[in-house]
Amino acid sequence: MKQPSDHDTDYMACAGCFCLASRQAARKITRLYDSYMQGSGVRVTQFTILSQLMLRGEMPIGKLAGLLGMERTTLSRNLTLLEGKNWISISAGEDPRARMIAITAQGRGLVRRGFPYWSKAQAHIGKLLGADGQAALKLLSSRNLG
Repeated sequence: MKQPSDHDTDYMACAGCFCLASRQAARKITRLYDSYMQGSGVRVTQFTILSQLMLRGEMPIGKLAGLLGMERTTLSRNLTLLEGKNWISISAGEDPRARMIAITAQGRGLVRRGFPYWSKAQAHIGKLLGADGQAALKLLSSRNLG
């Protein structure tokens, strides 16, 4: 199959890349949440991990990574920081290779203190997205796109 030449290819199509747009939007949304969360003493990424542990209970790191849609290595770096602040505990599971993650009492207190800040950020983002944007975001996050 003949490769198209640069003269035949419209690279300007890349300017509308959905991947780029979604990554830019995700970073902007995270920064907005973090600006609201400043007074709580926790970043939104940390709050998300802690709140999911508070809601769902102790679980293996792999399950938590899947639930959060994060790579295990990225999650491990975050968990090391949270453990250092005594907001979570990490222990061996029944299978010694599996590490179990649980929120501590201190972590639960942080979620309780951070919740009002998160709620304000959530409302702000919800208004920016509108009903259609919220529905699209929920649909994309729940779908297996592969």
